[in-house]
Amino acid sequence: MPAALHLLCLAALLGAGPAQAAEARQPAAAPPAGERWLEHFRDDLLPFWNVPDAWGEPRGNFPTFRCNDGRRLDEKSPCPELAAAPPRLKAILDRRFVRMQSRQTYFYGVAYHLTGDPEMLELARDGVRYLRSHALEKETGSAVSWLQDGLSGPPVLERTSQDLAYAQLGMAMYYTLTRDAAVLEDLLRLEEHVFAEYWNADWGMLRWVAKEDAYAEETRKELVAQLDQVNAYLLLVAPILPEPHRSRWTAHLVTLARVMIEKYFAPEQHLFWGTIHYAPGRSLGSRHTDFGHTAKALWMIERIGRLTGERDLVAFATREGAKVLERAYLPDSGSWGSRPRPDGSIDPDKEWWIYAELDQLAATLALADRAQARYLARTYDYWLRHMVDHRDHEVWGWVRAADDAPSGSPKIHQWKSGYHSAEHALVAYLTGQALRGEPATLYYALAAPAIPLRPYFFSGKVVSTETAALPGFGPLKKVRVAFSDLQ
Repeated sequence: MPAALHLLCLAALLGAGPAQAAEARQPAAAPPAGERWLEHFRDDLLPFWNVPDAWGEPRGNFPTFRCNDGRRLDEKSPCPELAAAPPRLKAILDRRFVRMQSRQTYFYGVAYHLTGDPEMLELARDGVRYLRSHALEKETGSAVSWLQDGLSGPPVLERTSQDLAYAQLGMAMYYTLTRDAAVLEDLLRLEEHVFAEYWNADWGMLRWVAKEDAYAEETRKELVAQLDQVNAYLLLVAPILPEPHRSRWTAHLVTLARVMIEKYFAPEQHLFWGTIHYAPGRSLGSRHTDFGHTAKALWMIERIGRLTGERDLVAFATREGAKVLERAYLPDSGSWGSRPRPDGSIDPDKEWWIYAELDQLAATLALADRAQARYLARTYDYWLRHMVDHRDHEVWGWVRAADDAPSGSPKIHQWKSGYHSAEHALVAYLTGQALRGEPATLYYALAAPAIPLRPYFFSGKVVSTETAALPGFGPLKKVRVAFSDLQ
């Protein structure tokens, strides 16, 4: 059989059309080197966040809403994108959502991790201090979901497990950088609260809310109630914890990975259902049934399997990850689609976080199977050309496939901060260096040599360390670490 015909037949068997087959004949271009992602972080992302309007008053009380050009929101004369927001959004413009303050804290942690700039670590510390003093409740072990004019809410057991997960994100990143014992104490307390109050033994999973009769919210079975515990703090912190905490958190990781597979995965669709507490949730087009939640779940399951030696988890995520990447990829534009529509067609419009998760899954799988890197040169190029706001910085939330243009919606809001864009840059940098066989450099702030040091969700070999002064951080020193052999 001629080679070209063989490729066409193979593509057909895999569910690909002529466009995919044509692309399969082309040699895969190499994804950008790590330095391109450092440049992207410095030039495209950081300028949006390293300005006084982003820092809050006092510093660390980071605002949830800002204008698309980065200005602080003027509630009396809001910028057009917020003035045109729907009423439900306008009603909460004066709230500070803890999950978003935590995500911004995470952003500054990544900024220090990548650049070694002490001012970024100061901003991360400011965010951690504000969260610890205003959002955490030592008497309940919980964290509030929002702050508004001296008030906070909602009542303790009506807070969602997802919000409690993201309340820990910024502190988790700060702990990985500094090994701050006081921050660890707060992380342990909040983790214990989540698994004591939200684990439903009858369901064998975490609940959305813990309070009974909470407007029927307690009946909801949500993928993100499980998934976001993993990506927000458990997977980042578990490998570096002292015992007995390391064993307990690692056991949580394996349990949640298996819960997601056994209860939420739809084998016939090769997707995870986002909600399973009612019949419509198990259908295409339903809430959170998209390529983003599926890619993130598979990425986390693969990483959990690598960390714990659970080979079946790695095999499952590798197999299904390849299938979702192939399904989500749009060869005509060299980009990712967002979700399958109810009729099975692919929604080609872009959502920033879904796009980021697909890139991160592909890049991670490529460490073991270089064939999965074949998408990245083009999907990264699309991100850098169309997802980035080249005038006012950061990335757009939604981009229309029809004209590769942003929708004009608010760029920063109660569900979008710097988390996904920062993580995307960090993962692209680390995996980009690894795929080229080059070391990756990260920065920590440590009082003494800490073991283990890990490059984010990956393992790696420390090939060199350098220590320098870190004024303003007491006994902590800036530690520059070069990693190789990322896995």
